[in-house]
Amino acid sequence: MATREASQSPERAGDLVRALFGGAQGARLSGAQLAARAWYAANGDRERTHTTGVWLRKSGREGVDPVMVVRLDSNLLAQELGTNKDLYFARLSHAGVKISDIRFTAGGKKTHEAHAGGLASHKKPDPLPPLDEARQARVDAATSHLPERLQKSVARAMAASMRRQSK
Repeated sequence: MATREASQSPERAGDLVRALFGGAQGARLSGAQLAARAWYAANGDRERTHTTGVWLRKSGREGVDPVMVVRLDSNLLAQELGTNKDLYFARLSHAGVKISDIRFTAGGKKTHEAHAGGLASHKKPDPLPPLDEARQARVDAATSHLPERLQKSVARAMAASMRRQSK
């Protein structure tokens, strides 16, 4: 026989998300933040522990809901969750998240901010230093013999590589 307390507790993931993020606090969050919070609320410790970021990406088609991208710290786990994406899609749909698809990617270490707040830190890297004249001359000499359509992109790649090395 169920107790009165049990009957009043949230029974569905959607109820849980609304209870956690409804009201004034939920109104201030962006769609991507709400989706990330729903991801963390709708899934278990294993998924939460290995998630390094969650965001929404436009589907590329007008009138189609966005795609949720979940970045994990393991290629193997990304593949595993990808094979079960219907389960995660259903959990999020049940929580009221409107997405057209869910994609799992791998990369990046777990950050304290991502674990504590449910969102990955997207700090921009420090700008690379400019190339000195000698290195720029090396890039120019190395790319001068290439077809015109390749010169610019190869020179840009070489310069970026040299700039990273001198950082």
